Formats: sequence, structure tokens, C-alpha cells
Amino acid sequence: MIRIRPIFFAAVLAMLGGQSQALSCLRPDPITTFQQLAAAPEGYFVLYGRLTFDEGALPAGTSMDQSRVPEPIAARFAGKGLTRDGFTNTYVSDVTLQVGCLGPWCGSARSGVDAIYFVEATDPPVTMQAQPCGEMIFENPSQATLDMLTSCMQGGACSPQPLQ
Repeated sequence: MIRIRPIFFAAVLAMLGGQSQALSCLRPDPITTFQQLAAAPEGYFVLYGRLTFDEGALPAGTSMDQSRVPEPIAARFAGKGLTRDGFTNTYVSDVTLQVGCLGPWCGSARSGVDAIYFVEATDPPVTMQAQPCGEMIFENPSQATLDMLTSCMQGGACSPQPLQ
């Protein structure tokens, strides 16, 4: 019979408990995000294009300082806004990138990458939200995703994309 010392057993349990505190997110989908935001009381823009900013201003990795709110990052967006006719409305503007954190995990974005951005419709400059689970920024979307967002905007078929 193996005898486990209580202090050793407690230490093992503490280590296992700490590991289970990782951030767990469902894989975000731009169509699901569209549907959720369409039902929100606030208005949103759906933008497709490139955000450029100094990536060195992004918060580094994770931090145990759970009270921190990263500083907003000045950025520039160049692309198109979604209308009933598709991504046809030219949108070029200075914007703010706000990284959000949930505990020690922070969202992120990449400069110069084609992406879909869901942005609350406010007076310029609008604020792009980079959340830890990535539900507001979708990099390198497929043409099928862009077409489905247009269909959603038109009130047509609007179903989440299959996992790729």
C-alpha cells in the first residue's frame, strides 16, 4: 500500500488547480458575432480592411496584474464598411485600438493584416476592441465568410461557417 503524505497531496492538488485556471474560449465565428451584435441595443459597423499601428505598443504576454487596463493604441484603418450591397462603403480613418484583458490574458491584433472588425458605431475616431477571446477581430477571412456577412446584412441566409 502506498502512503501519501498529506502535505505532498495538498501540494499536488494546488498545482493541478492552478493549471485549470487557463482562459477557455469557444472558437469565435464572425457570423455568430454578427448575429449577437445585430440584437444588441448599440449600433455596430462591420469593417473589412487593414489596421496599421505600432505592434510594440501591444501588452506583452500575460501578466498577473489583473487590475491593469492597457493604454489605447493610435491606429489607422483603411478598408470598406459592410452595406446591403456588400463591403462597398470606403472607410479610411484614424482609429483607436483598445486591448481588453480578462484576468492575466489580453487580446491582441496584428498590424497590416486583412481582417473583419466589429466596431461600435460612435463618433470618430471609432475604437477597435481586441478582446482575449478574439470575438471582435477576424483575420484573413475567406470570401465565403465575406459573402455570408453580406447575406446576413441583406436579411438572407446567415449561418455560422463550418470549422476549417
